Amino acid sequence: MPSSIEEVLYRYRPYGSVFKPGDKAPVSSTYICQRGTMLPPVRVQLSKGDAFPEAEDLGAHTRWYETNIQA
Repeated sequence: MPSSIEEVLYRYRPYGSVFKPGDKAPVSSTYICQRGTMLPPVRVQLSKGDAFPEAEDLGAHTRWYETNIQA
């Protein structure tokens, strides 16, 4: 059994960078957070250097992925 959430995320990580709350955005883009199968994803537009927020109901477990969506 995995000893931490980081090990689980590493095993099932998608391709590309993953960001935690408080990390700085490397580029100005749209980022997405998957909140599970029953909830719609959360999208944010950040400028380069902006801090990633916590998604509602996920707190410190929030993980952001870069996307090419321009919404």
